[in-house]
Amino acid sequence: MTRRTPVRLGRKLAAVAGASALAVGVFSAYASESGAATAHKAAGGNLSITFSTFDFSTLDVGLKAWEALNPSVNVTVADDSNNPTTYVPALQAEKAAGNEPDINESYDAETPTLEVDGLAGDMKNVLTSSGIYPVSYWYKPFIGAYIPVSSTGGVTVGDPYGVPLEADATVLLYNENEFKAAHLAFPKDGWTWQQMLADAKKLRKGSGATQSQYGICLRSDWQALYNHVMQAYGATAFTQTKANFDSKGAIAAWKLLLTPFENGDAVPESQIGANAAGDCGGVFASGEAAMAMAVRGGAAGYAANIGNKFKWNDVTMPEIKVGKNKPVIPSGGGSVSFTMSPAVLNGGPDLANAESFMKYLFSAAGQKVLEDTFGVIPSVPSLNTAKAEWRHLAGGPGPNQSFPTNNAPWSVDAAAALIAPNPPGTVFTLSNTAVPNMVQSVTTGGESLSSALSQLQSQLTAAYASQ
Repeated sequence: MTRRTPVRLGRKLAAVAGASALAVGVFSAYASESGAATAHKAAGGNLSITFSTFDFSTLDVGLKAWEALNPSVNVTVADDSNNPTTYVPALQAEKAAGNEPDINESYDAETPTLEVDGLAGDMKNVLTSSGIYPVSYWYKPFIGAYIPVSSTGGVTVGDPYGVPLEADATVLLYNENEFKAAHLAFPKDGWTWQQMLADAKKLRKGSGATQSQYGICLRSDWQALYNHVMQAYGATAFTQTKANFDSKGAIAAWKLLLTPFENGDAVPESQIGANAAGDCGGVFASGEAAMAMAVRGGAAGYAANIGNKFKWNDVTMPEIKVGKNKPVIPSGGGSVSFTMSPAVLNGGPDLANAESFMKYLFSAAGQKVLEDTFGVIPSVPSLNTAKAEWRHLAGGPGPNQSFPTNNAPWSVDAAAALIAPNPPGTVFTLSNTAVPNMVQSVTTGGESLSSALSQLQSQLTAAYASQ
């Protein structure tokens, strides 16, 4: 795949607009912060970065702030966030051609794939010797997602192969206008899955081919949801050595997950994928769903698309209680990361610039820039106190944009969340297509749940065996 032209045009323009409206003030405020220009000054040359997740609009503001401090550096940017299935192959092709980007963004659960493919390098030395920050600088569970626990693929157990860009967790967004129109009370933190489903049913408009609004958008095939619903039923989706998708508990969990898709209360997965945003935020902003599962990283983009069309807020993920077990909040916790290519880590010509950018991004000044986009909660304990910038933001990220006023869910769900599982790279790559295929076969293809899960289990077992 040919590397994209390094321009910032034509990529999620509505989402970028929300963050960019903030940028002018952000740059002047923080680029001139005392000592920042000197501490994060680079010597010129080049820096190449590839973004791959939904929060491009947020992280690009951080990059631009660093560029404002270093105008002599030629920065090449590619945005692969609309091409999740081609991202790794694109990096592999660039590596083979000798032009892999210096820094690559990745999901926590995707990083093992980059590690074993030699696309993400061991960052231990650069973190300790260059004075970026020690591993202890970040929340242990979040940076732990980038530290291999198995030497599969020749990686070094215990060393960091990426650093977390945020400490995030899934919550539910809801459209206050639609709740009022349906004469429903707004959901409250601590609500239940059954209450959520009851509200979703009442928020539907139409049915079948004439359905104009769904009650909720859930990403049933995203491990940030299914892994944690399975936990409530005593099942674990992935470990380092096996998958568990066809046990009694797993089947019960998936039955709960897929019911709203089968009865028309939830947006079909095919419709989510067809939306330009590629996640629940897109169908929520468009009015196709009255509630939506989402994370903070994409919130600035959602706000840009919503503008002031309706008032919205957020609430914790609803509790699931199974038998006498303790209630579980099915909230996926995790982050996206920046990894560094082995080529740059091994003394490449752009290493000093890569180090400068990383050090700036995780400094107090850099984190303030990201927080002010309304898109990031710091993954750094010392910067996430009660005085943290994100906890006190008002208004919205851009002109005429609203934003949730309830800050509690972001913290409550993060504290309750499970961090994304860290299976071998081949297993994770397969799951990205195999799990969605299973969901489609059950919800629209007429296949029984037990049969579909049995086939999925066989596929994943074979993937583990191939490691």
